[in-house]
Amino acid sequence: MGVAFGKFIPTEGYQLIRHECRTNHADQSALALKVKTPAGEWIPCAGVGVLDDSDHADPGDEPYVEATVLGIPYLVYSELFPAHLAAYEKRFSGG
Repeated sequence: MGVAFGKFIPTEGYQLIRHECRTNHADQSALALKVKTPAGEWIPCAGVGVLDDSDHADPGDEPYVEATVLGIPYLVYSELFPAHLAAYEKRFSGG
């Protein structure tokens, strides 16, 4: 199983859960968040979290909101992130 994280670019619906994502970084499971690929396919996973610390951005800096997707099945992860998987395998295979 894999983990992926990166910049979260919200849609208008994010406003409905924004407060929870800003104040609750420990357990967002009640939000039942899901993730889609850019092609619109759902990504099976164990959970999704959004870390929104945009209130703490320095003046003039663009706020950074991060999404983390936990427990992506190996086959799905290998399709979505083949370069990451190849680098990982190379690093730990002694190659």
